[in-house]
Amino acid sequence: MRGTWVLVCLALAACGPRAQSPPATGQAPPELLALGRNPQGYSQFRNLRDGSELVEIPAGEFTMGDDHEPSAAPAHRLHLQTYLIGKREVTNSQFQRFLDETGHEVVAPRWDVHGVEGRDAYPVIYVSWFDAQAYCRWAGMRLPTEAEWEKAARGPEGLRHPWGPQWDPERCNNMAMSTPQRIAQMLQMDAGRGTTPVGSFPSGASPYGVLDMLGNAVEWCSSKDMEYPWRADDGREDPGDPEAFRVLRGGCWFNQPETLTGFHREKSTPEYWYYFHYVGFRVAADAPAPAASPAAGSSGRAATGS
Repeated sequence: MRGTWVLVCLALAACGPRAQSPPATGQAPPELLALGRNPQGYSQFRNLRDGSELVEIPAGEFTMGDDHEPSAAPAHRLHLQTYLIGKREVTNSQFQRFLDETGHEVVAPRWDVHGVEGRDAYPVIYVSWFDAQAYCRWAGMRLPTEAEWEKAARGPEGLRHPWGPQWDPERCNNMAMSTPQRIAQMLQMDAGRGTTPVGSFPSGASPYGVLDMLGNAVEWCSSKDMEYPWRADDGREDPGDPEAFRVLRGGCWFNQPETLTGFHREKSTPEYWYYFHYVGFRVAADAPAPAASPAAGSSGRAATGS
């Protein structure tokens, strides 16, 4: 059922061309440091511009959508090229550095309500789609497409949740989560609940080792809210439409289990900020050229996009 807080459920379907969008004209690519492989076996990098850790998602097919949720039907196989996605959501400290260096004026006037001292590691929220886009340009990256987000969350087999087929409220930040030490870390935003520091739920990692794909902050994608089949070349990745509804993914700390799946879709106008105390983002980038510098003592390698 479609939501009522400007963030609305929809769905995924259809094969199409590669999902990556090239950096904006004149945008320098990120300077990446190879960090070796994560426990799941996938290459990781650090963007030296903003400090983000990125996980390499290899080229190949994955299952997108779900036949049992009308807004996400039909399930289908989609092929994506290799890309990178932020291991965690962008934090308050990273966003503050962006503002300090650029003088960017945020669309939503309350982003720093929850970005005060001692909350550096919490996900930035109260950010519009335009604010998220501006950050990504500064960092030499971009927002993930909707398809990239879903593959990173569900893995090649299209899991219902990043960790597997069964719901477990202790694997992400949500209204049903009851782990005392995690609740103690929550910002007091509503009904005694709120966001937690990024990466607080390692047991909720996706098959690629990406964290916080469900709960905590709902995340902007680059994609317009359009019906399927999903295609990158049908206008949904046009960044030049300032009024188009944009897709958000992953749900947030305020969500109940039924909306916390890897295929659930929400949407918002790009600068409507009243409900943006739920909304953050993570970064993405195309796969690096063959030579990113390895970290000292690391067995990391620069991946080649395919």
